[in-house]
Amino acid sequence: MRKVKLPLMEDPTTQRSALLIDDNLMSSMRIQSQLRTLGYDVEIARVLPDDCAPQLVLINIGSRGFDGVCLSKNAMEKWPQSRVVGFCGHKEIEIRQRAKAIGIKRILTNDEALMRLGDVL
Repeated sequence: MRKVKLPLMEDPTTQRSALLIDDNLMSSMRIQSQLRTLGYDVEIARVLPDDCAPQLVLINIGSRGFDGVCLSKNAMEKWPQSRVVGFCGHKEIEIRQRAKAIGIKRILTNDEALMRLGDVL
């Protein structure tokens, strides 16, 4: 059995919130499961919803169905207090460069997002 490193919560009665922007059903379900294990209440969307202010925004910046880098920029402007993290394939160098250029500080590989969120967040 693999150990998952759970982050300490300031108040154990407070639920942390995460928004996952992804259009891949299978990866969304795996990532959502990991985030829940880490103590997050997770909403999955394809656009930025108006009715939330998540602590963590995890965006598939390599999506073929939407411009994830543009959505990341919009998320950072809409929720400046939120931590915005992108993920994409390890060979998607141009997308990673665009994401870094707009200020995304943490960009995960798809493998990290799908298998090791507890280790890399």
